Amino acid sequence: MELPRLEPLWQKYRDQGFQVIAIDSEHDTERSVEFITENNLTYHLLEDYEGDDNVVASKLEIYGFPTSYLVDREGQILFSHIGFEEGDEVQMEEEIRKLLGP
Repeated sequence: MELPRLEPLWQKYRDQGFQVIAIDSEHDTERSVEFITENNLTYHLLEDYEGDDNVVASKLEIYGFPTSYLVDREGQILFSHIGFEEGDEVQMEEEIRKLLGP
């Protein structure tokens, strides 16, 4: 499960401008709030829908969940990753360091 593994990265790099925004495509606010509370997540969670459409998923052409992106301050996607297995957070941290610089 990727969301709890992103929390330590958020805590470590947020003072350097790193942001985590999780997007829930399930449209189940109650379930999402329960998950956030149980896992002590402190970053942003948004629901992705307008009516029955997954707006973010369709705009970014997301076909697999979870999908992670690292986006620079100008909005350019610099890194993307589909899926999440134990240890993937190590690669993501390397990419975060590159993005944030020394």
